Order: sequence, then structure tokens, then C-alpha cells
Amino acid sequence: MYSRLLTTSQKRHFSKFLQISNPVKEALANGEGVVALESTVITHGLPYPHNLSTAKSLEQKVRASGSQPATIALFDGKIHVGLDDEKLEKLASSQNAVKVSTRDIAKTLIRKEIGGTTVASTMKIAHAAGISVFATGGIGGVHRGADQTFDISADLQELSQIPVCVVCSGVKSILDIPKTVEYLETHSVNCVVYGEENVFPSFFTRKSGSKAQFQTESLEEVVELLKTSKTSGLPFGTVLACPIPEKYAADGDSIQNAIDQAVREAIEQNIASQQVTPFILARVNELTQGASMKTNIALLENNASIAGRLAAKLCDRRPIAISKMNRNQSSMGTKPKVLTIMGYCRTSSFVQVSIGAAIVDFEAITSEDVKDDGGSYNGRVVQRMGGVARNHAEALGRLGCESIFVSAIGDDQNGQFFRTNSDKIDITRVKMITNKPTCTYLAVNVKGNVKYGIVTSEPLLSTLTPKLIEANSDVLECSDFILLDSNLPVPLMAKTLEIAKKHEKQVWLEPTDIDKVKKVFSTGLVDAVTATSPNANEFLEWAKLCNVKVDTSIVNSADSVLELIEKEKRRLLLNTSLFVVTLANKGSAVVHRNKLGQLEFQALPPPLQMDKVVSVSGAGDSFNSGVIAGLTHNKSVVESLQLGQECARLTLQTTLAVSEAITPQLLK
Repeated sequence: MYSRLLTTSQKRHFSKFLQISNPVKEALANGEGVVALESTVITHGLPYPHNLSTAKSLEQKVRASGSQPATIALFDGKIHVGLDDEKLEKLASSQNAVKVSTRDIAKTLIRKEIGGTTVASTMKIAHAAGISVFATGGIGGVHRGADQTFDISADLQELSQIPVCVVCSGVKSILDIPKTVEYLETHSVNCVVYGEENVFPSFFTRKSGSKAQFQTESLEEVVELLKTSKTSGLPFGTVLACPIPEKYAADGDSIQNAIDQAVREAIEQNIASQQVTPFILARVNELTQGASMKTNIALLENNASIAGRLAAKLCDRRPIAISKMNRNQSSMGTKPKVLTIMGYCRTSSFVQVSIGAAIVDFEAITSEDVKDDGGSYNGRVVQRMGGVARNHAEALGRLGCESIFVSAIGDDQNGQFFRTNSDKIDITRVKMITNKPTCTYLAVNVKGNVKYGIVTSEPLLSTLTPKLIEANSDVLECSDFILLDSNLPVPLMAKTLEIAKKHEKQVWLEPTDIDKVKKVFSTGLVDAVTATSPNANEFLEWAKLCNVKVDTSIVNSADSVLELIEKEKRRLLLNTSLFVVTLANKGSAVVHRNKLGQLEFQALPPPLQMDKVVSVSGAGDSFNSGVIAGLTHNKSVVESLQLGQECARLTLQTTLAVSEAITPQLLK
């Protein structure tokens, strides 16, 4: 059987025209996930400057999911795979850019025109560059009235012969969807719906009247499909059809009505061939007063995030850097957003959320030899904001992230104290509960160590139910990292982990104390945790729950802990990619997976000598936040750990839960 799949020789000749950027080249060489992005959405799909901001947003979404974006376009007789800011600006602002399908590649090269690539040409170029995953809005297909015009998109032809996975929202709504799905089946193209139902999406709306080959909610299954197809030598592409997120589908009917009207107008005005799609998109945007463009951008971003996760999994690499941000991100005016969920701060390229308790801390500090004799000792009492989730939210905010906090406070004096001390955090989602006191915590600090603490959190924590998570599921679904605080009630933890697992989010578990380690295991979803940071006693409890017998003396040194983890890695690490055991003045034991998925072991020294420690409260939270911020700003795991150490060191020297010396400058 004759196939037009590119041979090694053809790739070599084709590569003469390829200009692959250094970041893309390095990612491919290191076996990292890479996602191709087409550029007609920039040149012909959206108006300036929306096209530029969207192009940058799509790249950030891919980075946030742990992969390297590779926007493809033609400039000056070369095919560029991966564009810097200057080239993106040039592409977005061009008035003379041409639309480049497969047949147009040669013409655009010889004329040295600026060209935006379609689905068809992007697939061809991506395959030549060694990229297996491609994200777009919707693919082309069989046009309405094709029985008279023979108008069938070249996208379908390339899908039938190029083994690239195209992550999209189905077929553009202006096309004949049933005939397109039938064409895909006839030409042996894998056609999969990524969702709960096997209903092929209709671009702006979640459902059409057609079915795909099958549906799945597991990207792992998609990975197996792609690998099996490759191993079997099947030369066909794969369509991964992703329904637009539910919250953006509400306008689908009105947009569809506008599409129908625009299609009629195109026919009446004899608009055909490559001019049809740009005309209809522009007309629909006009008829819907911009609603269609907003929805279009939303589905593009959703597809880019899914493609990023798929590409990372396809390379057998679970990215610790949930948010692989561009080092020049600050120049683009975009901050990583942080959402903290009660004990959990979650991060993504754009969304990091914290949901949890807002706690007002009181700490009694003394350097005297305290005895259990009922006596009074000289010292001081300080008041500050605290709470694991809130601490993370503040530290991430201080590190330059846009930090969103979801929580509850009481309508009392302590609640007011929280509001006036949250300038680094977005607290618009914090609700006020009447007749419930704001959570408070009293710590007794003797010579730099907290001997014990007393917390009054149960009355308010009881108001934090799974409904709170469900009400904020939108921010969870668009996030890529969750820092989960074990102070949460088990049902709330279970709901959080359930959503995280379903949407394949990274989860950092902060155990908080011995008894609360058990909570995550009791949810039955501990395999959803991808990073954790127990202290010595919490680690011993973790090992016990993993059925690993451990001598308590093992936590006397980081090296001993690392030896144990290496020996029992299958049982202790579970599904984690980053495991940090903090051992106070003995330092920390760190196990993490490198870019190739291999385990690396590292002993970290203590951040600060004990005689210089003022208070340990919040130091662990500052460490975690430093690591997360480092990862979201495209630093390596080692660099991120160093940043975490510095944040912990600064907080250890203050009575505050998060040092005011923690600033974005630390990232430099």
C-alpha cells in the first residue's frame, strides 16, 4: 500500500527549511513533551492585539502543563518551529500574512512571505520536526454542500497519513460534522472524545449529533493508543476531541444561530475556498458582539492545556514543574496565579489557588528553660496571620504570583485582622460566616522550637464542606497544581483529590501533623498526591501507613532516610514525583524525578543554624512556596529547592509566618 507518510529521507530534505528554536530543540533532545501550535489563529483567526495575547496565553498553557510550546510559522523562506516574542509580534501585527496549507508551503517559502500555518501544514511540519502532539481550536472538514463543490479540507487528508495527535474541540461548527466524522472513519483516523460521553463536540457547543470511535477520561489511555499505533506501524493520525468547558458552553446556541446566518451570507456573497472560514469567524464575532471570540479563546486555551499534559505523559515524564513558565514572563505582564485551597495552594501557569482556613496566630516566645511546673516565664507574645493555606498564599504572592485565596472567616475582630493583613493575596473569594469565630492558634515557642499548640478551628472548619470545592471547581479545573493541607475535613480532601485526579492535576500534600497524615490515606485517593513534604514524625507515620517497618532512629539523618526510601521506593513514594522529608536541624531528605523520569536523591542542609532561629512557624510553608514558585518560573528542581531553602531561611529569622523579605527578586 502506497503511503505519503514522510520517510526518513524525506524528513531530511524537508528539514533543510526548518528553523527549530533552541528551547524546542533542547526539549526534543531531552525527551521532554513538546506541543505544536498552528498560527492561522494568529494571522487570520483573531484581530490584533487579541491574536498576540492569545498566542502567548496558549504557549503559557502548554508550559503550565509541563511541556514546551512550538508555535509554527513561515518567515523569510524558512519554516520556524518555536517563536520568540519578536516573531510572535511580527506575525500578529502583519497585514500581509498568507494562509499556508500543505500545498502553499513551497510557494510561501520561495516568495519569502509571512505565513500562518493551518492544521494540515502544521501537522506536516510538526511530524518533520519530531513533534507528536498538536493543539488547535477545531479541525477543518467536509464543507456543507461538498457533494456539489467537492470542498473538503486538506486537514482530513493529512490526518489520514501523518501520525500526529491533534487535540481540538472537534470540527469547526460551520462544516458538515456527520460527513467529516464519516470521512475520518473511512480513512482510518483514530477519533476519540476526551470526556464523559461519546458525543463528538461541535466546537462552540459540547455536543453534535455524531459519535466518535470511543471516549475516554484518561490521558494514559490516549498515550497507550498512540504508542500502540506507532508500534504497529499504523501511519494514521489521531483526533482527540475535547468538548469546550461547561461554563463556556452556555452561549453555544446563540453562537450557532449566528454561524448559520454567517454561512447563508457567505453563500449569498459567493465566498469560497480559503476565504470562507475567516469571513464566517469575523461575521459571527460581529453578530455575537464579541462573545464568540471569548469562547473561541477559552476552547483554544483548554485544548492547549490538555495537549501539554498529553505530550508530557507521552514522553514518560511527569512534570514536577507544573507551570513551566517562560523566564521572560515578567516582561509579558503575566503573573502566575495562585489559588490556595484550604491547605492547599495550587499553582498553574495562570491559576494557583489556595482553599483553606484563615487562622490568626498567637505565639508565646521564650528563651528560658520551661518546666511543667505551672510557673510563669519571661518572654513575649506576638500576633500574626497564619494557617498553612494562607501562609502559602501569602508567600506565593510575595514571590510575584497572583495568589487567590478561597476560605472563610468569622464576622469578628480576628476576621477584621485577617482582612487588613492580606494585601499580597486576592481574598475576594473569602466568605464571611456569622456566628462562627475566625480560626485562631496559640503556639508555645521555647528556644526556637514550638513545643505544642492549641487551635480553635473546628467551629469554622465545619462550614468547609465538599460544596465549597464544587462551587470553586472552575478554578481547580483550570489549575495545574494543588497544595493540599491535611487540616481539611476528610470529605473535603476526598472531593479535592477526586477533582484533581479526574482532571490530572498535580497535588502537593502538606501533612501538618502525625494524626492528620492518616486523613489522606482514609480518602482512598492517596495515589492522586504527586508531591509531599512530611517532617520526621509525619514521615514515620507515612511509612507505617505504607506498611513499611521503620526504626525511629532512621530520621536522625537525611542520608538514612534517603537509604530507606531508595530501598522501599515502590511502597513509600507511591505516585509522587517529589518527596521531601524535613528533619529540622538535621536538614532535609529530597527525592525527585528528573526529566527522564529517573529518581534522584539529595540531602539538603538546614536552612539556618538553630542558634539564629527566631521562630519555626511558617518556615515549611515558605519552603514549599519557594519550590512551587521556582518551578512555575521555569527553574529546575534543584534551583527551586534552593529558592525554597532561602525562603525558609528568611522566615526562620522572623516572628512572622512569612518573612516580608521574600520578594520576586529572589527568583533572579
